Amino acid sequence: MADAAQAPGSPPQTQTRFLSKLTPLWGVLLLLVLVLAGPLAWRIDPAEQDLERRLEGPSLEHPLGTDQLGRDLLSRVLHGGRLTLGVSVLVVLLSGALGTVIGVASGAGGGLADLVIARVIDVMVAMPFLLVALAAGGLSGGGVHTLVLTLGLFGWTNYARVARVETRRLLSAPMIEAARAVGAGPLRVFVRHLLPNIAAPLLVLAVVRYSYSVLAIAGLSFLGVGVQPPTPEWGAMLADGMRFLERAPHVLIVPGTAITLSCLVVSLTGESIRRRLNPHAR
Repeated sequence: MADAAQAPGSPPQTQTRFLSKLTPLWGVLLLLVLVLAGPLAWRIDPAEQDLERRLEGPSLEHPLGTDQLGRDLLSRVLHGGRLTLGVSVLVVLLSGALGTVIGVASGAGGGLADLVIARVIDVMVAMPFLLVALAAGGLSGGGVHTLVLTLGLFGWTNYARVARVETRRLLSAPMIEAARAVGAGPLRVFVRHLLPNIAAPLLVLAVVRYSYSVLAIAGLSFLGVGVQPPTPEWGAMLADGMRFLERAPHVLIVPGTAITLSCLVVSLTGESIRRRLNPHAR
């Protein structure tokens, strides 16, 4: 009956279900190919200068054109993507791990410690995050390590808030009470029971925050307190090309498009994961 009711020319249901399962993965695979295989496939040195061919448009030799120093934009975008997207992974891992541990400890401990941590989270959420990151980058001179530490250490509050709420919700669950009844310690309860059950909302949050980290890294580098030249990075490439907007707009369009598409892919992947993990959305 289900096959008879299917509209003529529509794809089979098994194929549709298969494609729907792959939906959360296509964006991740695209980013992995960009980060890992891109610089290997296009082997032109991103720092190699050719002043005689500066600000050239797209050609067979330089598919995306050249910048103000004659450097190949395709090579710089690929290497810059490896840096921007790779640093964003480190930021998400650091802030996610720190926020999860603090949130679970706060929710499970309760009492005065939980109250203090909750107030600290509220204060840090209210702080102008980018201004703090800008000040930290300016005082330290910028660089990749500064980006990772600043964005990671100041980005844990969202994870802590979600982990705290989910932990308090699960503390009264029968599985937690049963685990405690058989003598399981706090670490075992956290690893075997709490963490697997709070992983889904934290995963969705991590994907969303990953997109935010890409924008933050590009923004700080654009302002001069992130990745320092001559290292290729999308935000720094935007800053370098601002002076040539009218003469050679491709110098800005190329890194700007890379940032936009990366954030769009990550956002769509996060939405797909959220819908897959949320039974009400399904």
